[in-house]
Amino acid sequence: MNNLLEILTPNLMTLIYRLIAAAIIVIVTYLIVRGLERLLLVLLRGVEAEYIHRIVEGVRIGIYVIVAIVVANIIAPEIQVLSILMLLIGLSLIAMFFDILRNIGSEFYIRTRNIVRRGDWIEVDGISVRVVDLDAFGVVGETHKLEKVYIPYSKIVGSLIVNRTTPLGLITRIFIGIPQSYSIDNARNTIIEVAKIIEPDLATEPDVTYIGTRNNMLEFTLEFHIINYRKLGKIISVIEKEIKERIPDAVVRT
Repeated sequence: MNNLLEILTPNLMTLIYRLIAAAIIVIVTYLIVRGLERLLLVLLRGVEAEYIHRIVEGVRIGIYVIVAIVVANIIAPEIQVLSILMLLIGLSLIAMFFDILRNIGSEFYIRTRNIVRRGDWIEVDGISVRVVDLDAFGVVGETHKLEKVYIPYSKIVGSLIVNRTTPLGLITRIFIGIPQSYSIDNARNTIIEVAKIIEPDLATEPDVTYIGTRNNMLEFTLEFHIINYRKLGKIISVIEKEIKERIPDAVVRT
């Protein structure tokens, strides 16, 4: 029994020393990473938050990977044990950065399939957005009111996306609700009359479709292609103004 303890004690003490050293390295690394994050936030003050987040995330991943390898080498210098630890570390890193890896995969799919390109008008969750840029994490776009929109690649892959850019121009669909007190023909003729006002800015003739009745409102869609996407906001404003002048209780939405 004494001989067994004499054999195990040195190995056990060596393992304890290694675990203590590894724990110290992990704690110091955590403090260094937190300090670097704050330092970067101070140095990059005024820079876009998205860009800062990308830099911080890259620094954090790089440091953690290096430290994980060092810690594994300290705890288990033997090849077999080290291989198992490296596998566990790899799986842990995948779990930690799963969202980032999924976004990278989504970006690869979108770019290789040309699903979305600069200049396209896409509809995401009912919001029409013009693609201004495709960066490392997602699509940067703007609405017809020039509002900035940011869409992660994983959101695009996981959602129903409608690309409204066609060879004839930007296809635009406007939903118009007319009180049921008006007849369908009267409501349709009013919408057609308004559409003729914007006809010079259109690439095709506007199409008015009656889609049904909901909440005591006659529902119509006005669909057309426009030549210059920058006029989209103005065109929608004109349509809404002209329809409400003729039918004050009408509802116009994009």
